Amino acid sequence: MSEYNRETGFLTLTLDKLHNFHRTADRLPEGPPPPIEFYVDKLKNFGHEVANVSSDQLDVKAPEHEIFELLSGQHIYL
Repeated sequence: MSEYNRETGFLTLTLDKLHNFHRTADRLPEGPPPPIEFYVDKLKNFGHEVANVSSDQLDVKAPEHEIFELLSGQHIYL
């Protein structure tokens, strides 16, 4: 599940949703899915503000389409 809060600009994403979006080369299909810390680091490295991190969800200051583009690899074509 994901939920965008227009007032704060934060998008809440579950770990399952992050795994579903993630298609870039840094995720091996035969390996175990990455933990939440992997996504925190990845999002921060791309300049996104991350808050309220738990073991199964996080809040990121970005709209859902930006996160999808980043984790799916589509941002390289933009």
